[in-house]
Amino acid sequence: MLKFFLTVLLFSYLQGEGTIRGQIIDAINQLPLSLANIKVENSDAGTSSDVNGEFVLDFSKEGYYSISVSFIGYESKIVNDIWVRPNAYDYQKILLYPSVIRLENIEVTERYFENNSLHNYSIIGFKNDQIRRAPGAGGEITRILNSLPSVASVGENRQDIMVRGGGPNENGFLIDNVYIPSISHFNQPDGRSNGPIGLINTELVETMDFYSNGFSPQYGNKLSSYGEISYREGSKESIEGNIGLGLGGAGGVLEGPVAKGFSFLSSFRMSYLDIISDAINAGGLPSYNDYQGKINYRPNPYNNFTILGIFGSSLYDRSVKEATSNGEGSYGYVKNNQGTVGINHRFIWSKNAFSNSSISLTDQTSKNNFFNIDTDSSLNKVNDTYKTFHFRNVNQIRIGDKLNTINGFEYHNRDLFYDFMLNDLYLKDNLIFRNTAVFSNVSFSPKSRYNISIGMRLENSDFEDRMNLSPRVNIDFYLPLQLGKIIFNGGRYFQNPPEKYLGLVEAERLKSVRADQYSFSYEKLLNETTRLSASIYKKQYSHAPSIHGDDSTASPAFLMDKSITFSQVRSEGNAEAMGIELLIEKKRAENFYGHVGGSLFNSIYTDYQGIERNRDSNYKYIVNIVGGYRPNNKWELSLRWSLFGGKPYTEIDREKSLIFDQAIYFTDKYNEKRTPIYHNLFLRYEYRKVYKFWNIISYVELWNAYNRKNIETYVWSNSNRKLNEVTYFSFIPVGGFEIEF
Repeated sequence: MLKFFLTVLLFSYLQGEGTIRGQIIDAINQLPLSLANIKVENSDAGTSSDVNGEFVLDFSKEGYYSISVSFIGYESKIVNDIWVRPNAYDYQKILLYPSVIRLENIEVTERYFENNSLHNYSIIGFKNDQIRRAPGAGGEITRILNSLPSVASVGENRQDIMVRGGGPNENGFLIDNVYIPSISHFNQPDGRSNGPIGLINTELVETMDFYSNGFSPQYGNKLSSYGEISYREGSKESIEGNIGLGLGGAGGVLEGPVAKGFSFLSSFRMSYLDIISDAINAGGLPSYNDYQGKINYRPNPYNNFTILGIFGSSLYDRSVKEATSNGEGSYGYVKNNQGTVGINHRFIWSKNAFSNSSISLTDQTSKNNFFNIDTDSSLNKVNDTYKTFHFRNVNQIRIGDKLNTINGFEYHNRDLFYDFMLNDLYLKDNLIFRNTAVFSNVSFSPKSRYNISIGMRLENSDFEDRMNLSPRVNIDFYLPLQLGKIIFNGGRYFQNPPEKYLGLVEAERLKSVRADQYSFSYEKLLNETTRLSASIYKKQYSHAPSIHGDDSTASPAFLMDKSITFSQVRSEGNAEAMGIELLIEKKRAENFYGHVGGSLFNSIYTDYQGIERNRDSNYKYIVNIVGGYRPNNKWELSLRWSLFGGKPYTEIDREKSLIFDQAIYFTDKYNEKRTPIYHNLFLRYEYRKVYKFWNIISYVELWNAYNRKNIETYVWSNSNRKLNEVTYFSFIPVGGFEIEF
């Protein structure tokens, strides 16, 4: 044992100040590329990949480095912002795409920006380090996405996102080809969130690709966006880990090799603010914990097996005392549990084809029990269980130099046991829904100026007696004289209506909700590290669930945005979203990095009375400014400033509320009012210190740095018999640290 310890100690001293390890892979067939050239930018140092596509670069000095990767017949690529330090390293899995020969005076390289030639749909990509140090994000996936011009936030107290005027339940996520019904603690059955904490531990995330400008047919049953998350593989060299304390939680990561070809990656997190709150009798706060892990087995370059497990639980308990002090009309608790286990197999058939096949099971339970604070009568009682089985097969095939295809099959089985009571409505039922889909996409370059992707998705849902056909197209046209490129994207998308309405006895046989989306975009590299993009789009919704009837007392809410319990539901709802977006991105090649983005849009729907109203996401405009400054390897200063238009809400009738002693809304003026304009500043300072046997990353953030009073909505207080403002958080200093070993 002593000999082993001394060996490890000696190795630690001899290994220098850090290492970059990675693998160069053909993006089309996933085969390793041997003898690829890897060069350290602004240096003479470099190496080449071995027969397995792997490489190692040793450094004598800790710091941030960029490497360029090139291989004959492939587009070169720069991987920047790699933090090289002792005691830890981030494995670089680098995909190279086959090059396309262009005419003269056509922009040919985007080495700092991902250009996916498999299907050409626009991607916004995030790497692990970008996610970790994003200001105001708190390490949460959704808060990072909120900085994009296409994404609107529900608020800091929720994980939900709304993309291009869509609702929170219109966005889907995959992790390592495994479908995840919800990426949030405090989840709802349709994927929406009721809490501020995300389920995904971003310490495990290698990359995330986000599609908001349309997405290929391999992604289905969502109307607005898709996020594809890749968890990294555990270290193949040695046992490594970290422990940390951050926004609302503490946790740790452990990873390492198991046997030849085997590695593991695991994490545990738990809340601590609720413990502190209880100890000082400051009132309850949401609590959560989660466990996540990945086992990777690669017996040879042609086969790769992964087992993914994600488990989480959350609890919010509001006492009578807390409800009274906050002017709430009810007390009770919300408890959620969820777990997903998935297996994925990547098989390389040949140098021109590979497949990803996954099977996953998800179990979710939701228990709510709330009571009237004055009468103690039951207001809301829920005891629901949701079981999901998902099979997914995706095959990528290259045919010649200019033709790539993606095709596959998807099966989704959802078993729901509802047992809930809301006011006077009670529903208890066991429902099973099945979705089956086949899809295909072809990408080719008939001319040097064109990239074209044409796809189709054919899907059947067993609650309707028809097949839904979803055509998708994306065309890139490169302008001469290095003027950039123009992109046309169009497609049809379908999504199941909220399952709650499918279970209503009085509801007519509902249809899948349909959205037709079209967009024109322009992209231009201003220089190697800076890109300008602008888009104009239109989304047209039809067959959305809507309230049916002439009852003027019924809520005219758009049922894709709000879960309103009403029995007479029909597939008669229509909605529309139109907008323009602008984004300027600056990758870090010098000391500065960041992006500036903005959007002007209008998102409306037609209610059951034929009246056009604002959707909940219709903020009208969004502006985000994100930037960072890193003068050296020790510290970094970054910020995010966000500006949103007022959030639509329905005014409360004060006079009637006083008479009936409960909130009475002007339903004929639904979503006509707006909260004041929202704006907020997040500041972040990060300091990094490297020691012989461990590294420390510490940070301080100032949320709502100038203490802006941002109003979320207005609620009626039965106890105080008046209208109260509900505000987002005021000025909050947030600190945390992470120890790597």
